[in-house]
Amino acid sequence: MGKLKLATIIIALAVMMVFIWAAYLAGAASASTGGRDAWTINQLSQIRNERSGDLFNKAMRILESDYYMPIDEEAKTNLVYGAIQGMVNELRKEPFNDNFSHFYDPELYKDLDAQTSGEYAGIGILMGTTPDGFYPEISSVFPNTPAEEAGIEPQDIITAVDDEDTFGMILPEVATRIKGKEETKVKLTVYRATENEYYDFTVERREVSFSSISDIKMLDGTTGFLRINNFGEQTDKDFFSAVDELLEQGMQALVIDLRNNSGGLMKPAVDIAERFIDEGVVVEIVERNDEHTAIYANPDVKKYDLPLVVLINENSASASEILVGALKDHGLATIVGTQSYGKGVIQAVTPMEKTVEEMKDEDGQSYKQEVVKDALAITIGKYMTPNGHDIHGVGIEPDIWFTIDNRLQDEPELKRMEQVVREKTEELRQLRAELIKYVRDNDTIVDKATDVADRLARGEEVPDEGRVEPEAEEHMPVAAMNNGADHPEENETEEPDTENEEQGE
Repeated sequence: MGKLKLATIIIALAVMMVFIWAAYLAGAASASTGGRDAWTINQLSQIRNERSGDLFNKAMRILESDYYMPIDEEAKTNLVYGAIQGMVNELRKEPFNDNFSHFYDPELYKDLDAQTSGEYAGIGILMGTTPDGFYPEISSVFPNTPAEEAGIEPQDIITAVDDEDTFGMILPEVATRIKGKEETKVKLTVYRATENEYYDFTVERREVSFSSISDIKMLDGTTGFLRINNFGEQTDKDFFSAVDELLEQGMQALVIDLRNNSGGLMKPAVDIAERFIDEGVVVEIVERNDEHTAIYANPDVKKYDLPLVVLINENSASASEILVGALKDHGLATIVGTQSYGKGVIQAVTPMEKTVEEMKDEDGQSYKQEVVKDALAITIGKYMTPNGHDIHGVGIEPDIWFTIDNRLQDEPELKRMEQVVREKTEELRQLRAELIKYVRDNDTIVDKATDVADRLARGEEVPDEGRVEPEAEEHMPVAAMNNGADHPEENETEEPDTENEEQGE
C-alpha cells in the first residue's frame, strides 16, 4: 500500500511538471506573438530599458507619471527638443569644445528653409558675436538696404529683437527672428558703444540683394583693392569680375581685405584660391576615422599672376581662413594684420523628422509634400591647410603684424584720443565705485522698512505704493546694491575667445 501511494505521488508530480513545462512553452510562444497582457510586456520593457541604461526614457516615464502637472504631447515634444539641445550644448565642453553644432527645432528650421527658398526677406546685415560671446554684434551693413537706411551701423550690439533679450541666444536663432516676410517690420534694440547709448530701430523687411564683393577700387596707379564680406554662391564670380575690372585699369598688385569676414560657403573660397595656384592642394578635409580628402587646384582654369597682400584680423574665420591658408602655404600672398579666428571645422545639416503636409500650387490645386520638421547641424570634420596645418582654435598668423598699436606709434592724433579714452574710462570706473559705495552706506530700503514698521506699530494703515518708473533705461546691476556685491575692480575678467559664426539677414 505504501509503495502504491509513493508511485501515485511520483506520477502526479510528473504530470504536474509536464503541465508546468507546457505552460512555460505556451507562455513563450504567446510572448513571441504578442499575446502577453500589456502590463507584463510593459514591465519587461521597463526592465530591459533599465538594464540597457536608457536613462532618457526612464526620466521621461518619471515625468509623465509623477510630475505635479500633466505632461501632454506638446510638452513631451518640447522636453525632447530640450534634451537634444542639451546634448548639443554638451559638445561645447571638453573634450569636444564645439561651438558650431546647433539644433534647429521646427520653428527655427522652417524659417531657415523659407529664407533659402526666397520666401523670406531681411534687412541687410551680417552678424558676429561680442568678445564675451553673449550678444550678437553687427559686423557689416550692406549698402542700399533697410538697415543702412534706418541708420544701423557696424559694431552695433543687438541687445533685443522685438523686445526679446538676445543674451546667450545662438546666432541662427537671432537671424531667424530678424528675418521675416517681406514688408513686415522688426524692432531691433542696439547698444552703440561709441556713443554709450541704446537705440531702437523699427526696420521694414524686404528682399535684399547685394554683392559679397565691395569697395572695388585702385589705391594708386598700380595697386588694386577689394573687400570680400562673406563667401556666398556668387562670391567667386563677383570676385573674378572685380579683378578683371581692376586689371583693365592697370592693376599690377592686389590687396584683398578679409577682415571681419567670418566665412560662409567653402566652394567659392576654393575656386578663388585655385585662380592663383597653378597646381597642388588647396585644402585637405579630415573626417571621422581620420579619413583625408585633398581638394586640388584645377590647372585648366584661368590663372591670375599678381603680387597679393591679404588683410586679416581676429574675426577672419572659416572659409576666409581656407583662402588665406592656401595662398600663404603656396607662398603666393603676404598676410598683414592680426591672427585670424581659427575656425577649422565643417558642419552638415541633417534633417531629423519629416511630415507630409498638404500644399497648394499656383492654380489652387492641392498636393501632398514631404516637409522636414527639424534638423541637426553638426560638425562632421575639420580642414587642414595645404602644408598640413590644423588651424582650429589657433588661427593663421600674419606675416606682418599690424594692430592699433602700430597706428598709435605713427599717428599722434590717434594716440591723443586713445589717451583721453583711457583717462575717461578710469574716471568712470572711479565714479561707479563711489556710487556703489554710497548705495551700500545709505541703505534707504531699510529706512523705508523701519518707517512702515513704526506706522504699523501705531495702528496706522499703510497703503500700497506702485513702482516708480525709471528716468533712464540703464541702471547699475541689482547685485551692486546688495552688501555682497563685488567692487568694480574685482569684477574685471579676461575676455574669452569668441564664437564668430557669422549670420546674415
